[in-house]
Amino acid sequence: MREGSALPGAPGAAPVPGFLAKLWALVEDPQSDDVICWSRNGENFCILDEQRFAKELLPKYFKHNNISSFIRQLNMYGFRKVVALENGMITAEKNSVIEFQHPFFKQGNAHLLENIKRK
Repeated sequence: MREGSALPGAPGAAPVPGFLAKLWALVEDPQSDDVICWSRNGENFCILDEQRFAKELLPKYFKHNNISSFIRQLNMYGFRKVVALENGMITAEKNSVIEFQHPFFKQGNAHLLENIKRK
């Protein structure tokens, strides 16, 4: 999907940056759920296998395999990493799942993507 294109199936939708459209397609794709998927409540998305994500999916969707560049892009669009809290303290992830959230990136709400702006 090109930069500034509308999401498929969204008639009259405002243009959505290519990065966000690709990210949405990637998280929505059930075939990649073992690597990247929505959280249980649909409020966040999770990268379940960082190595496979960088090796298999980043090149397919974003034409590079640099996880740091991908995270930098997320940050430029206002996404924030979700940290695990246990007993009021930040804990290291035991299973190394990386989770991100954005107020306008919610499962089943593609229409909200037009509200996400690059900083």
